[in-house]
Amino acid sequence: AKKFDQIDKAFKTIMVATSKNPNAVDACTADSRLETLKNLSDRLDKCQKSLSDYLDTKRNAFPRFFFISDDELLSVLGSSDPTSIQVHMLKLFDNVKELQFGR
Repeated sequence: AKKFDQIDKAFKTIMVATSKNPNAVDACTADSRLETLKNLSDRLDKCQKSLSDYLDTKRNAFPRFFFISDDELLSVLGSSDPTSIQVHMLKLFDNVKELQFGR
């Protein structure tokens, strides 16, 4: 998350500067702009790879997670509420609509 936040902050800084001078030629030819954007893209690719690797470890631990998308898996893993899995039950288990949680 820290890596992404740094990339996001750098990109937003570029966009703020671009919005102050919305000339496309100036925006594209600013000092080291191309190098900066390539660097941000490379770093973003590494973040994406790290996230994919993390999700793969979770899927390998519980293979039923292969039946849901990355976004759905992130919503399940990112929630502290165990009932958040309910919306994905039909994808994870055939003919299981919901789970009942005892308290």
